[in-house]
Amino acid sequence: MYAPEFRAVLARHPALADLTSRVTGFLDTHLPEPVTEESPQPCWLSLRRSAARAGLTGIDLAPAPAEQAGSNGHGLAEGRDATAAVPPGLGPVAQGLAMFLAGQRDCDAREVFGSGHGAMTLRYGGPSTARMVRTRVVDRGEVAGVASSEPHSGSDLRGLRTIAVDYGDHLLLSGTKGLVSRVEEAVGFVVFCKVVGPEQAAAADTDGAALRGVPLSALWLPMDTTGVLTETAAPLGLRGWSLGRLRFDGVRIGKELLLGAPGDGRRIFDTHFSHWRLMMALVCLGAATATIEETMARARRRSVGRVSLANVPSVVSRLGTAAAEVQAATAWCFSLLERIGQDGAGGGADVAVCSAAKALATDTSYHAVDLGLQLHGSEGYTRCTPLEKRLRDIRGLRIADGPNDTLYSVLAHSLLTGSRPGPLVVAQRRA
Repeated sequence: MYAPEFRAVLARHPALADLTSRVTGFLDTHLPEPVTEESPQPCWLSLRRSAARAGLTGIDLAPAPAEQAGSNGHGLAEGRDATAAVPPGLGPVAQGLAMFLAGQRDCDAREVFGSGHGAMTLRYGGPSTARMVRTRVVDRGEVAGVASSEPHSGSDLRGLRTIAVDYGDHLLLSGTKGLVSRVEEAVGFVVFCKVVGPEQAAAADTDGAALRGVPLSALWLPMDTTGVLTETAAPLGLRGWSLGRLRFDGVRIGKELLLGAPGDGRRIFDTHFSHWRLMMALVCLGAATATIEETMARARRRSVGRVSLANVPSVVSRLGTAAAEVQAATAWCFSLLERIGQDGAGGGADVAVCSAAKALATDTSYHAVDLGLQLHGSEGYTRCTPLEKRLRDIRGLRIADGPNDTLYSVLAHSLLTGSRPGPLVVAQRRA
């Protein structure tokens, strides 16, 4: 089930053909059919651990050409998974191919391959923290989470009120995060917060207005740290991984767990999520591509009276429109990943464009799956096909990592302000 744009990526990067075969073989062995709500649900964490044993949890860690001569100071190049054999500069593209293939089986498979949110710690954490996270997340196949949004602020990063009070030799973390994924499975979270002094913490007002000017910071928080509390909630979709809130009640952590320097959080967030949003986009596009292929097969088999469903003009037109939109969004996402890989980690990432690409891809995928469900008739509205699960899952990914309306507005704001040259909508292909 390789879409035309997927095959085009492999034609441009034949060195990734072996990796693609390995990912496909792994899925054929462990997840041979798309998941339905009616079928037994996989243990996704067990699948990730199997992927680690197969050497498929470090495929996104290949360095960019500029980083090839050495590590980034925190062991990223040294620690990449050599068995994945991803050439320099192709880590983001390789991960995107894996995500697209995973999405064809199920959106909850998005955590099976790659280092996930652990990549932030591998790239920006101190040497000991990076080694620990690599051992657990990449080598053993455990999972890392991210905690940014808060109940009162949503996607407004400046409005975060979680604080880490700096007492010189340690930090005390206090605040609430939610709703976040992987609260029960993650061995640790990258927590976005504000690092402040004791006097500033004492003077903070209840609505957090005094904290809005404090730059964002990031730290790695192991889940077995004393004072970390969790509570779960039941989501509409994406049920393969737990969802809930994190509460920090004066959690004492060492300053060596800071990622980068205090105040580096926004740079870390933008760099990572430019990449991550494209990954979530390709998971959804993989699910949409599978849906279109399944719906076309059904249209060939079914008829209305004596007319094949595949010959009904309205059906053909709507399927063609959905296929064109999905292929266009897929091409856009891979084009952006190629640029990120060649220019270095974050160097080629345009936050605004990557944000809009994720929004467009998830909207397009949702509409394609909704159409597929409609053309499957009453059967599509049952739990015995993957369509209703895909619809719920993709609906969640239109909210996760920034609601789509917000992501579109990021691109519009960058164009309207004219503070820099207009972002490339499609990166120019390199010879």
